[in-house]
Amino acid sequence: MSAVEITQLEVGLMQNFNYLIADSETKECAYVDPAWEVDRLLKIAAEKEYRITKVLHSHCHHDHINGVEEVVQKTGAEVFIHPTDKEPVEKMIGETTPATDGHEIALGSLKITCLHTPGHTEGSTCYLVTGPEDPIGHLFTGDCLFQGRCGRWDFPGGDKRTMFQSLQMLKSLEPLTKVYPGHDYGSKPVTTIEYESRHNANMAVTSYDEFDQFRP
Repeated sequence: MSAVEITQLEVGLMQNFNYLIADSETKECAYVDPAWEVDRLLKIAAEKEYRITKVLHSHCHHDHINGVEEVVQKTGAEVFIHPTDKEPVEKMIGETTPATDGHEIALGSLKITCLHTPGHTEGSTCYLVTGPEDPIGHLFTGDCLFQGRCGRWDFPGGDKRTMFQSLQMLKSLEPLTKVYPGHDYGSKPVTTIEYESRHNANMAVTSYDEFDQFRP
């Protein structure tokens, strides 16, 4: 049966994480937030005999999209991004596919569910990946949720209240869901919803009044 295979690689000067998500059986692969060192990820994909057919963008900031043009040119991959964040990407590659809330993307036998999590940007999106052998799931959170903190809400398109609401929604996911953030800002590169709900102050609060005491 197909399982989820995940490659995590830190790239660039901002400690970005790029990811390859693959179906172990079909070798179909999605590339998350291509930026900075695309050639390294493409080399790994080739060594593992992955076929990159999808690009998943968590949001539209430059440090998460600057490699998409190269990926599309070399693989022909379909590019997914939330409609409110699509403009910078479409200026580079043309039309994208909407990653709207609840939309499901097939990757071999794997299922990728788009979760709209605004707050860092209007179109910020997390991707929940499940498969026949991975029913609990793997969550790719971009700049919404990091290990030990959350993304900034004071950039254009950000909003503090919607960030709080997005984090509360993520708390409702299966506690053992693994979390793969967009940057290596914490004490460990992979965490869980349960761990962050207990130990991440931004997630542990239960009211907006409590969250409003935080600074970006």
